[in-house]
Amino acid sequence: MIFDSISGLFSSAPGQVEPNQAAPAPSYRLRRIGVGLVFAILYVALDRTTVFFQIWKGISAWYPPVGMALAMMFGLGWWFAPLTYLGGTLASLVNYHESPATLTFWLMNVVVVSGYGGAAFVLRRGLRVDPQLRSLRDVIRFVWVAFIASFYVASLGTALFVRDNTIHPDEFLSATWTWWIGDATSLVCFAPLLIVHVVPRLRHFVGLPPAAPEPPFIDHRRPGFPRFRRHVDGVLQLLSVPVIIWFVFGWNLARSLELYYLFFIPILWIAVRRGIRGVTVGILELNFGVMIMLWVYPVDLLRLSPLQFVLLIVSITGLCLGSLIAERAQTQRKAEESEERVRLLLDSTSEAIYGVDGKGRCVFSNSACLRLLGYARQADLLGRNMHRLMHHTRPDGSPYPVRECPLFEAFRTGRPTHLAEELAWRADGSSLPAEFWSHPILRDGQILGAVVTFVDITERKRTDDALRRAKEAAESASRAKSEFVANMSHEIRTPMNGIMGMTDLALDTALTAEQREYLEMVKVSADSLLVLLNDILDFSKIEAGRLELEPIEFAFHQNMDDLLKVMRFRASQKGLQIKERIAATIPPVLVGDPARLRQVLINLLGNAIKFTHQGEIALQVNPQSSGAGLMILHFRITDSGIGITPEQQRRIFEPFIQADSSTTRKYGGTGLGLAIATRLVEMMGGKIWVESEPGGGSTFHFTAIFGFPSPVSDVSIQKISQGISP
Repeated sequence: MIFDSISGLFSSAPGQVEPNQAAPAPSYRLRRIGVGLVFAILYVALDRTTVFFQIWKGISAWYPPVGMALAMMFGLGWWFAPLTYLGGTLASLVNYHESPATLTFWLMNVVVVSGYGGAAFVLRRGLRVDPQLRSLRDVIRFVWVAFIASFYVASLGTALFVRDNTIHPDEFLSATWTWWIGDATSLVCFAPLLIVHVVPRLRHFVGLPPAAPEPPFIDHRRPGFPRFRRHVDGVLQLLSVPVIIWFVFGWNLARSLELYYLFFIPILWIAVRRGIRGVTVGILELNFGVMIMLWVYPVDLLRLSPLQFVLLIVSITGLCLGSLIAERAQTQRKAEESEERVRLLLDSTSEAIYGVDGKGRCVFSNSACLRLLGYARQADLLGRNMHRLMHHTRPDGSPYPVRECPLFEAFRTGRPTHLAEELAWRADGSSLPAEFWSHPILRDGQILGAVVTFVDITERKRTDDALRRAKEAAESASRAKSEFVANMSHEIRTPMNGIMGMTDLALDTALTAEQREYLEMVKVSADSLLVLLNDILDFSKIEAGRLELEPIEFAFHQNMDDLLKVMRFRASQKGLQIKERIAATIPPVLVGDPARLRQVLINLLGNAIKFTHQGEIALQVNPQSSGAGLMILHFRITDSGIGITPEQQRRIFEPFIQADSSTTRKYGGTGLGLAIATRLVEMMGGKIWVESEPGGGSTFHFTAIFGFPSPVSDVSIQKISQGISP
């Protein structure tokens, strides 16, 4: 388009990149020197246009050099401050033929440089104004700083002329107003054009990094919009400014009516259609055209200030509206980019995702959802009720009412739901097993809809079925093995009892010393083997579920005394002592399985004797609680043995495990004793645990439930046999 072509003369190419860092530094120095020289020459040339358009003596309608100076110092840096002073000095000599012998000659340009240099510093460092003026905030801050700087320059400059007797003191206010309105108009119409279009390209040219990314180009072209109509749109915008200028100044009727407000029409049109980049060109075209028309059709001096003020308001309005359009375009572009990123993320995941509104209608879906449900386009799902579309029927073929669908719990309760296994119906009428998650979409506590995620679990179900069959086969084989070993109890123990019995009989006969030694070794080995066989057979019974408690009434204290007599004999063989402390509050007769209790205590006391080399072993029994015809007893077996590390404590209650793999060879045993004791304690309704430190001995704890004798013994025995805690 013609309008875009003119705008492109001032702007950098789309997709501007960082400056070529590989170029040698001297090349950029030469470029900066060249840019500085061109700036000084243009400063004098633009000042000359001011003289050319000086319709009234001593009064200028605009002053573009200050707009260029502010734009360069703001966009490129402080190194343009001395160049501004140089340009102003040359302009005073060449265009106004002022004598350099006066103090005013030198101070005037100091005022200009300090005013607009300070404005550039405040804009970039103090207010952090974006050099692209892409937001309304930036435009407003720029305009205010420009107004303050121009008033500073106008008032001090006029004061210097009053001091130099060039201006009468009575004319100070009017001269200051005229100077300020001219500079302000130039700053608002000329500086934004340079800042937006020229400065970014100059920064790239002289090797400076971009001050900010390029603002988005506002392109109102639509797909299918004819190219001819786009060109017409650009031409009309380009011609609207001079047409309105001629209408206001060239038509006598309009001149008499002073229709300056018509300047708003083309500027607002351009601002809406082109944003900040287009409106800066339109504002310059408008102001330059007005200057020409004032030169062709002079107006009364009293009407100049109102006209300049109108141009100032039109320029500010155009900049503000253009920045709003650019800001909206940038926000829209960011929203589109964010939406595109979300879309890419959704399409990149393997899980099917769709969103529904408060009525269950689809508002979005990803590629995986379309693929799993067998639809080609997202439009096939948008606006359709997803429950009726893909979750309408149960696995047995019966209808699935939406009010009974757990996925819609997210709508009703605002809580996420999870369905481990459901059916999702495809477009061709087939179904697939799927796992669903439904999460509500909330805003300020209000439920707007839900996001539903599901995955095809066909392969997982096939794998789970295979694993389940393998597990069942392994468990069946394990049960068969355990049942076989449990059933072999009599067959295994019978020959062992025969061996042990015949050995005892042989030992009662007349034997030589050597024969007796051999038979005693056989008896010891047979006893050890019987212990191992009993452990293995008991554990096999437990695994097969064939080991049961046989609760009976028994004398608890007498049972403990008999047990301790046996264990004290074994302890005395190692030079150890066993001390007991059994609470007298424990009833003399309890209901339980004394054989299994004896088995647990023998195992724990036997381990204490086995792993203790010196010191003593203590057995302590105390009632923990009682009630409802039952009593819980707490047993403690404490030794001063080798102790157990914390890591080993977590493993010793597992079958075939000992605290140290070398322990089996050093101390003997299968590693089943504690595993059997653990299962027996659990069957008696209690639990077992250990407290120990390496080298500091161990304390094994376990609890067990016992009943009281008649008249509640039947109930107690039943509860104890089932391992039920009170």
